[in-house]
Amino acid sequence: MDDHCRACKPGYFKAFAGNTKCSKCPQHSSSHDQAATICHCDKSFYRGIKDPSSMACTRPPSAPRNLISLINDTALFLQWMPPINTGGRSDITYNVLCQRCDEGDSSVTQCEPCEPDLRFIPRPLGITGTSVAILDYAMHANYTFHVEAVNGVSGLGVAPRSLANVTVNTHQAGE
Repeated sequence: MDDHCRACKPGYFKAFAGNTKCSKCPQHSSSHDQAATICHCDKSFYRGIKDPSSMACTRPPSAPRNLISLINDTALFLQWMPPINTGGRSDITYNVLCQRCDEGDSSVTQCEPCEPDLRFIPRPLGITGTSVAILDYAMHANYTFHVEAVNGVSGLGVAPRSLANVTVNTHQAGE
């Protein structure tokens, strides 16, 4: 105004000095001081590393829904539905984590990561669809699969991972 700068009031920000208007803080963020150059995300909300400061703050997604398994002589299939809550983002991918669980000598179930020769089609991590085929599994084994939905801010929070779980007994194959 009249060739004088005026500081942005709380709730607004200006990323760069210059003859531009102050912008209102994006959704789920705020600035509490005058002359803010960025709005900080509210608790439990985040901006991804490549997200512009003008983008709303977002959350990690909830767990995938309705995880089911199907099995035949040659393959085991996992299918699921997207999470109810995407966290406000569209960059959702899925990771399939696997454990093989067997009863030990004392009838205590012991779980360990799945054998490395288990094949996932298309792959176990960074899946963009909502299904995966698993080949070369062991017969007469118990597998527990955890499917996780992730987005661009999933690694930034301290909340526990949101997983959908299913246990598959490969005794069922071919029956």
